[in-house]
Amino acid sequence: MLENVSYRYKIPVALTLAILLTELAVTAVLISFTLSDARRNVESGAHNLANVTALSVRDLIVRDDLFRVFEVLRAPVAAKEPANPLKELIVFDANGRVYAATDPKYYATLSPASRYGYAISHAISALKSRPHNFYFSFPSILGPDDIVAAQAVTAEDGSPLGYVAITYDTQKLRDSVNTLLRRMVLLNIGSLLILLPLGWWWGNRMAKPLHTLSNAMARVHRDDPDTLKQEVSASGRDEIGRLSTSFREMLDELAEKQQLERDMVVSERLAAVGRVAAGIVHEINNPLGGMINAVDTLVTHGSPDGLTTRTLALLKRGLAQIRATVGALLFEARLDSPAMRAADWDDLNILIQPQLASKQVALEWSMPTEAVPIPSHLVRQLVLNLLLNAIKAAESGGSVRCRATMDASELRVTVWNSGEHIPTEVVDQLFEPYWPNQKAHGLRSYGLGLWVSYQIATQLGGTISVSSVPGETTFEVALPIRNMETCHE
Repeated sequence: MLENVSYRYKIPVALTLAILLTELAVTAVLISFTLSDARRNVESGAHNLANVTALSVRDLIVRDDLFRVFEVLRAPVAAKEPANPLKELIVFDANGRVYAATDPKYYATLSPASRYGYAISHAISALKSRPHNFYFSFPSILGPDDIVAAQAVTAEDGSPLGYVAITYDTQKLRDSVNTLLRRMVLLNIGSLLILLPLGWWWGNRMAKPLHTLSNAMARVHRDDPDTLKQEVSASGRDEIGRLSTSFREMLDELAEKQQLERDMVVSERLAAVGRVAAGIVHEINNPLGGMINAVDTLVTHGSPDGLTTRTLALLKRGLAQIRATVGALLFEARLDSPAMRAADWDDLNILIQPQLASKQVALEWSMPTEAVPIPSHLVRQLVLNLLLNAIKAAESGGSVRCRATMDASELRVTVWNSGEHIPTEVVDQLFEPYWPNQKAHGLRSYGLGLWVSYQIATQLGGTISVSSVPGETTFEVALPIRNMETCHE
């Protein structure tokens, strides 16, 4: 049922209920504290009065001076204020019979305690078994029973000479609580008269933007987006503000037909690149294979010196990398190439030195020394593309960091560069081949570089992501290590 009710009503009603419940809770707590304080005050006063009375009548009971005992009992009752709930003081002898009382007509001398109800008789019985205790009984304030306190009158040797019982009128406590309750009710009514309209107004104010947004969303496919944008005017960082902003952005995208055209152009361009790449691969692979065989023949049957051997090894790895790159254009590069070793990382460092020197860019380099069981040709091409882009993006005299770490499950490569950042609106287009408006945004590009890197990362089952803020850009690649048997040592 509630899900069918508008938030224009649910929010104000919820605020109203919260205010009412708060008022009731505060009232209940205050009444509870009042009762607790009243009990504590009555008990403390009864204990003091019973102790003073017991000391005052002890010698009088020994001398059997009934008249003086009566005067001692009458003094506190005669001096009390009208609001004081003190009702009666009674002195019982050691056998539990009335000795003297403030109301001698009702509490007749020598009458037993059992005659005056359970509360008084129970108090005397309790003190007979434990004469050194203070007895206090606080019944429900809503009931008819009086509050009873009692204490034994003891001789110097500790034996009981009698008992002092004090009764308090619960009706006066009820009257004081009722007075407090009436005042609180009047105060609550006054506050509710202010808070309820305020809460209802504030709830409607909170729900109105949501209601407007809901109506606008229901008319997205019927009304003009510009008209809907004017209706949805909420802003800010709260949930409704962010939702309204997102809705207006969605309307902008719906209004821009160029978005659909851009998607179509990208799709056609990708298809064209695929067709071109299919022809290029077959034309390049044959001469590449011949050059690699020639290098192998020279290394195997020739007698090159050490420098030539190192140059031929670098040349062979470079040619193999070209072959892997060409294969990446078709997304069919084989995964049975050698594992990534320290020498491959060194080759990458050597290959980018000319670009670093031309721009005087500082390089921070941290690579693993152990073999990484991922096809080296693919990793080299991927990281090289990212490094070349980073160097080109760094300002003259800037810096580039390349760091690779490996654990049991993945290889993680991070390429960072200083310099101008990539605008947020074009980050999602970076991995498209030759995407439009690169020059309009002033971006550097190696054509297929980032696109090839993305395809390699995807082919290896990994991910590549980019984050760019003013002054720095970071590309992060995560490649899973799960096919060690496919990499030759």
